[in-house]
Amino acid sequence: MKNKLGCILILSIISTLPLAVAADDSSKAYFSAGMMNMTDKGLDVLKGSGVTIDDSDTVATFSLGYRVSPNLALEGSIVSGGEVSASMSGGESGTLYGQTYTVSGTVSVKAKSDSSYMLGLKYSGGSGPLGINIRAGQLFWEVDYIASVSGTITYGGIAYSGSSSTRFHTANGSDPYFGFGMSYALRKNSSIDLDYISSKINDSDISGYSLSLVSKF
Repeated sequence: MKNKLGCILILSIISTLPLAVAADDSSKAYFSAGMMNMTDKGLDVLKGSGVTIDDSDTVATFSLGYRVSPNLALEGSIVSGGEVSASMSGGESGTLYGQTYTVSGTVSVKAKSDSSYMLGLKYSGGSGPLGINIRAGQLFWEVDYIASVSGTITYGGIAYSGSSSTRFHTANGSDPYFGFGMSYALRKNSSIDLDYISSKINDSDISGYSLSLVSKF
């Protein structure tokens, strides 16, 4: 509820920002493609001695927007699937997403997200070649948790043994996102955007920096 109220407040602020756009810019729609370096803290709960965590990945982003006012656009985006992982040796135990676990042997745990979807508003302002971007909306996500076991891992009272990979948990949902950044106009109908995005996946903080090429039409 707190996140939803925060998202509503951000959207309200965006809707009141002053409008300033070049008079000869009649483009209504735009498409962007780029890459994002994403950090996902979802497996940080496993931190401890003998645990190695890789909490970042690079994903592709594609966005399509339609300007409903000189500076405000409706925007939908697709973010390709990403992966973070944690490796641990025997003797580790703890709690992960409300279930206890114990490890005997060597285990690699991966959190793999399917393609995620973003729907929201984008404010663009400024004059000259440099501009600012502010984004807010809702992120729709799905993530699988996979254990690659050489030995035995017990999760939620169920033992997984041998040398195999097993999906032991899955989750899906949606959370508000917020982002801000800068744009640099290359030509009248194209620019480069550098943005920072922050949200949550399965109650874990995620964030990333993206670099995109934007084409207006």
